[in-house]
Amino acid sequence: MVVARNAGAGLREVFDRAARDLGSELDREQQPAADVLAAVGVSLLAAPPARGAGSRLRRPPARGAYLHGPVGRGKTWLVEVLAEHLAAHLPAGAVLRLHAYEAARRLHRAVAARVGTSTGLDGATTDLLGGARVLFLDELHAHDPGDAMLLSRLLRALPERGVVLLATSNYAPSGLLPDPRHHHLVLPLVAALETTCHVVAVDGAVDHRAVGHGGGRPHWCTGAWLSPGGAAQLVAVGLAPPDPSHRRQLVVGGRPLHVLAADPLDHDDDESAVPAVHLHFADLCEQPTSVGDLLELTDRYRTVVLVGVPAPAAAGVDPWRRFANLVDLCWDRDVRLVVLAAEGPNCVLDLPITDGDRMLSRVSLLRRT
Repeated sequence: MVVARNAGAGLREVFDRAARDLGSELDREQQPAADVLAAVGVSLLAAPPARGAGSRLRRPPARGAYLHGPVGRGKTWLVEVLAEHLAAHLPAGAVLRLHAYEAARRLHRAVAARVGTSTGLDGATTDLLGGARVLFLDELHAHDPGDAMLLSRLLRALPERGVVLLATSNYAPSGLLPDPRHHHLVLPLVAALETTCHVVAVDGAVDHRAVGHGGGRPHWCTGAWLSPGGAAQLVAVGLAPPDPSHRRQLVVGGRPLHVLAADPLDHDDDESAVPAVHLHFADLCEQPTSVGDLLELTDRYRTVVLVGVPAPAAAGVDPWRRFANLVDLCWDRDVRLVVLAAEGPNCVLDLPITDGDRMLSRVSLLRRT
């Protein structure tokens, strides 16, 4: 759907100004997305949604926006510009930003907490959204059928609650959960996205991450990809190789996780303390580690050191998918990731999984030795 540029003329300038502040300007493919987002923002700021009894609406909210395209094209940055503007002009808590992984984890936990009650997912959705009028869901993808079904029900519930969706993804709606065995599970979500959102492709030729900076992720950019991954390389980036006596067992997600070393957690708000954990690829990625486990791990530690990352042919699909999940979460949460690998970062393009381009865009920002 085409949105007239003058529909959000005042707000539209916010995007141009944000680009100028970075010493840049919107490229040709970003401009239509900025037009759409500006119009969505104007609709949101014009008037609060009309509500009937309870939390349901008497009329539907404004349409949201779903930006999709290759990595590094500025999708997240564009939505962040709007989200920050809305947060400054709407009541506190009106804008909720979550990575898709985090949204699924919170829903799983809230549903589990309501087992045996009559509220179920409806109550879990209320808990998740709180007083939000805008849900910014970053990196929406659906590789796990269970998460896909849960997110589908969440997003289909947004309109009746007066919540507008702003989402980014590397996939067009019809490309979500492409596995033909499970794709039918996501069809209701595809229909909901196409009905309630302006779907905009942001697919320019320039990877802005490759020519710019780390997208406001200072800790991530202090990480490293070290190959062939020797102890001297670890020392060169300021980390001491763990002694065998440092091995310990953590409990993550209710299950044991063997680590090479883990700093004691510091609870006294010392900002200079950077808890770190050292793990072996076999212990983390070749075990049934879930996304929730990785979220818990990155909740605890600001530096993750992963050693023993093999050549692409030396591990199967599931271990590499867990590795990709770790990269995604460390990137999104600005956690320092240090990888000791048999091969250089370009090897991610040879992994037997999708999203190799996205991984390369991210790990290319890590220091190399």
